[in-house]
Amino acid sequence: MPITTDSVKIYYDQNTNLFLRFNNSKKAQNIHRSLWKDGIKTLEDALNYSNSLIFNEIESLNINSPKIADLGCGVGASLFYIYPRLQNPKPALGLTLSPVQAKLANNSSNELNLQNQILFSEGDFTFVPLANESLDAIYSVEAVCHAVEPEKYFQEASRLLRKGGKLILVDDYVANRPFTKDESKWLNAYIEGWYVPGVRTIEQTLEFANQNNLKLIKNEELTPYLRLRNLPNFLANTFLFFGNLLPIKHAILPSMLGSMALQQCLYMKIVEYRFLVFEKK
Repeated sequence: MPITTDSVKIYYDQNTNLFLRFNNSKKAQNIHRSLWKDGIKTLEDALNYSNSLIFNEIESLNINSPKIADLGCGVGASLFYIYPRLQNPKPALGLTLSPVQAKLANNSSNELNLQNQILFSEGDFTFVPLANESLDAIYSVEAVCHAVEPEKYFQEASRLLRKGGKLILVDDYVANRPFTKDESKWLNAYIEGWYVPGVRTIEQTLEFANQNNLKLIKNEELTPYLRLRNLPNFLANTFLFFGNLLPIKHAILPSMLGSMALQQCLYMKIVEYRFLVFEKK
C-alpha cells in the first residue's frame, strides 16, 4: 500500500508511547537518534547533540527575540532544549501530524510552565497556519523524510522564512549511486517500515531548496557519530523474511523491521545521516 500522510499519522499515534517507554533516558525525551561525538559521555548529551547544533545555528543569527518553529516536533523535546537557551525568544510553534504527540508535548509544556511560550499543534507542515516571512528559523529533525511530497515542505519553509532566515535539517539522505538488488531491498524495507517516502538524495534536496530561494550554507555528515547496530546480512535477511510473515497489525512491527533495515542501510552507505543548513535568499 502507498504511504500517505494519514498512514504516517497513524504510525506515530500507535508508536509514540512505545518509543518513549523504551527510551533509556528519562531526562531527554527525544525520539530521534543519539550522536556520540568525541567527548560525549552520557546518553542525555548524545540525544541532545543534534539539538545543540540547531541551537547554535539559531543563536548565530544574532537576533534578539527570534521567532522559531519546529516542523515535525514529535513530543517537543527539541524545543524544550532549544527555546529556554535563546535570548528572549518570541512564542514558538511545534507542529506534528500526530494528535497523540501534540497532547504529550502540551502536557510537558504545562509541567515546565512553558504553555504561554510554546504552542504545540496537530497539523501538516506543508500547510502551516502562519503569515508569510514570519519566522527567523525553522528546523526539522528526522521529519522531512516522512513527507509524501518533500518539495512542498521546502515551498512552505521558504514562504515562512524572512530574508536571511535559516532552515535547519537533521535527516537521512539516499546516496547518489546505483544500488544492487540487495541494497535496494534494504532501502525499500527502511522506507516501508519507517513510513519515510520523502527520503531523497542530497542533489534532489538541493534542487528543491534552490527552486525556493534557499541556499545551502552547511552540510555535515553525522553518520560517523551514530553507534550502529547492524546485523550480519544472513541474520538480518532471516529476521526480515519472517518478520514480514507475522500477522501483527500494530505499527510497531514495521517500525522494528524498518529500524533494522535503517541500520543495514547506514552500514552499507546506502543512506547518510546529515546536518544541513539553508539560508533564505
